Amino acid sequence: MLVDQPHQCPCCDYYSLRERGAHEICPVCYWEDDGQDMDRLDEVSGPNHITLRRARLNFERIGAADPSAEALVASADERAGLRREQRATFN
Repeated sequence: MLVDQPHQCPCCDYYSLRERGAHEICPVCYWEDDGQDMDRLDEVSGPNHITLRRARLNFERIGAADPSAEALVASADERAGLRREQRATFN
């Protein structure tokens, strides 16, 4: 079901998804949203081939869920109008 309000990406924490768990690729970090969330940080995501914890750390370090996606993610200017509520990732 689509709603008017965007949903929070589990990787970058930006409200950039139209629907959660629908395999939409986040334009901010390039994480494919397979429905995995903060309660499964250390489980390898099938479509992303890395854990959500690693992807979140990658995003904080390089601005993309995976280094191979750096050229595909939204620029800082493109992200400027999006809401973000950062959630803690504990190592």
